[in-house]
Amino acid sequence: MPHTLPFRDAARNTVWLAIVSDSKVDVNLLPNIDMLQPDPAHRGAVMASHFRPFWLTAEQEEWDGLWKRNCFKVWKQSDLAADDRVFTSQYVYKLKRDAISGKVSRFKARLIVQGFKIQQDVDYNDTFSPTPGSTATRTIISIATAEDLQLHSVDFTQAFIQADRLPEGVNGRFFISPPPGSPHANTSGIVYEVLRPPYGVPSSPRALHKTLDSYFKSEGFTNAGFEESVWRRPADAKYAPDIIISCHVDDSPIAYSSLLVMRKFKSALLQRFTGTDKGPVTKYLGCQLIHDRPNRTSQLV
Repeated sequence: MPHTLPFRDAARNTVWLAIVSDSKVDVNLLPNIDMLQPDPAHRGAVMASHFRPFWLTAEQEEWDGLWKRNCFKVWKQSDLAADDRVFTSQYVYKLKRDAISGKVSRFKARLIVQGFKIQQDVDYNDTFSPTPGSTATRTIISIATAEDLQLHSVDFTQAFIQADRLPEGVNGRFFISPPPGSPHANTSGIVYEVLRPPYGVPSSPRALHKTLDSYFKSEGFTNAGFEESVWRRPADAKYAPDIIISCHVDDSPIAYSSLLVMRKFKSALLQRFTGTDKGPVTKYLGCQLIHDRPNRTSQLV
């Protein structure tokens, strides 16, 4: 049966035809799709979806990134000690949309440990991990506006697994079963030792924060008095004048007066942490920022 083209413009019809024919889709055409469907609740919904090629590509990107960063080691379950605990894992799916237009910008799959089986005081201890609140965010934007600072951002890729160590409380060894869709999903007796903090473990955000805090302090930063997730570095010979950086898990705005040195700092930061230079901040935590540098103002919408 021929497929009726649901869109008037050619770009969106090209995407639609590729989807229903199960052929390769040009991801550069994704912004032309404005879908109202909800995120898939489970992998079964993904496999039954017309957008299955997008979701499977997202799974593969997540999987490749985890192995590239040496997050796992393959074990035979028969070789594990009697007290080693193996947790189940799965993908969760999210349609990333442009905050202004609502159009789809990315199909995202995240591998998580199913945390409902993880026990406090057995598998983890403290879970506290500070993130900047709305007051801190508006304060940084206000300082940038008042002092005419550049306000850029970086986005850390697969942020939690870039922590230096497993979350506090995981005693040495931590295992998961292969998630559905992975190469060993149908292989009996195979498990993965987790070597980096995974998503789904309640204390993984704390492991990331402690790694970021250690890095920034080694670079001469100190915590701002009002937030532990905001750091400031005073002017010195390496970076002058001072720098303000805030981290909301993987999204980090940076305020700085010199664009040239801002680029130098971002380059150093992205050598330590894998991520993307997002350039000037246009959206942050649901807020839209409009820069009007000729008039030395930044407006928060």
